[in-house]
Parts: sequence; structure tokens; C-alpha cells
Amino acid sequence: MLIGLKDKVAIVTGGGNGIGRGITERLVDEGAKVVIVGRTENTLVETASQSNDISYKLADISKTEDVTRLLKDVVDQYGRLDVLVNNAGMAPVTPFSKLDMVEFDAVFATNVRGLVDLSLQALPMLKQSKGSIINISTSIVGKPMANMSVYAASKAAVNSFTRVWAKELAGDGVRVNSVGVGPIWTSIYEKTQLSEEEAQAHVERVKQIVPMGRFGTVEEVASIVAFLASTEASFVTGADYAVDGGFAA
Repeated sequence: MLIGLKDKVAIVTGGGNGIGRGITERLVDEGAKVVIVGRTENTLVETASQSNDISYKLADISKTEDVTRLLKDVVDQYGRLDVLVNNAGMAPVTPFSKLDMVEFDAVFATNVRGLVDLSLQALPMLKQSKGSIINISTSIVGKPMANMSVYAASKAAVNSFTRVWAKELAGDGVRVNSVGVGPIWTSIYEKTQLSEEEAQAHVERVKQIVPMGRFGTVEEVASIVAFLASTEASFVTGADYAVDGGFAA
């Protein structure tokens, strides 16, 4: 068991499935109480049903009013917040020539605006608890891939926010870190405008350029997030932990 997570309260955005669900399950295993957030109620309900220590809030973090309501509910339910995991995101695999601005706006609304808005509104509680913000980013920021320009750009912004916030908030006892995930096999790879053949080619290309020769697992990401949320990482802030099989090395 990691030190310092028992009875802590965490928010995990995009916690209903994929990496978010894996993070939620690991934090609960470590003794935390987790509020998962998302836009698809059936996946939230299914994940929340796994433990009495998981509750869910239906919310779109790209909407300020949803963020405000979410945090009010957390205050009403728990009276505190110790850990914010900004995991919700969109990762379309779209060639630049096929990009439309509707997709661009949607990616930045969730990956950047929503992350900033939620972190800002949660800050008073995190200062009070001397808590932690963990932003889920991607290793392709440092090693860009074709057909993922918008996703990479949005996460480059997240990495910049992480480093600056870490410096600004250190005096308040709030730690801010990011996890640069590489290819992790989740349903997000199915949400693409590529043809079936193009999508399969993308998967094979990814496997070839990862030194470890495989996709990672959500559990491998969750273990790093749990460490960063715990007091065992009490002197870690402004860091970006790569969980990518050596992809960006």
C-alpha cells in the first residue's frame, strides 16, 4: 500500500472507462474515495458499481457551469478534495488535410479549456488540503506522430500548464505533475476518422516504433498516478513521468 492515500478524496475526469477507470480502481485499492466524472452515464454507473468508494457525476468539463456544479457536489458530499486527476481527453487520429474546425474546437475544449477551468475552480480546496493535480498527457508531445497534430498540440499546452503551475503553487503546498502516456490500448483508438485499413496501419506503426514492442496497459499508467498522488511523491512536482515503453526516449 502506498502511504497517504487512505480516506483521501479524488476526482478523476473521464473515469468511466479506459485509463480513467484504471486510475480510479487503483486509487480505491489504495484507500481513496473517488468521484468519477464524464458525459456517458451508463459507463459511469457501471464503474461506480464496482465499489462503495466510487461515486459519479455526469458533467461536461468543457462547460463552466458543469464544473461549478461538480465541485459544489463534491463539497456537499465530502467537504474536501485532495487529488485532481485531469484524465478526460479526446485523441483523434486525423490527417491535417482532413481536419475540420469542429473537431479542433472539441479537442481543445476538453483537453485544454476543461482541464484549466476545473483545476482553477478546484484550487481553493486543493490549497486547503495541500493536495495534488495530476494531468494525463502524452509522450507524442516530445515525439510527434503524423495524423495527430491537434491532439499533440493540445497536450503540449497541458505540459506547459503543468510546469508553470508547479512553480506557482509550490508555496501553497500543491504539487502538479503530468503523466506522459504512450500507446495505451483503450477504446479511444476506435474513435477515429481513419478507414479500417488506415487505423490498422496506424496500430502496426505504433508497435514498430515503441522499443518495448507493445501497447501499454491502463494498470501501468494507474500505478504511476497513484504514486504521484501519494505522500511517497511528496518532493515531486513539475515532473512529467513517461509511461510509454521507451517511445519518447
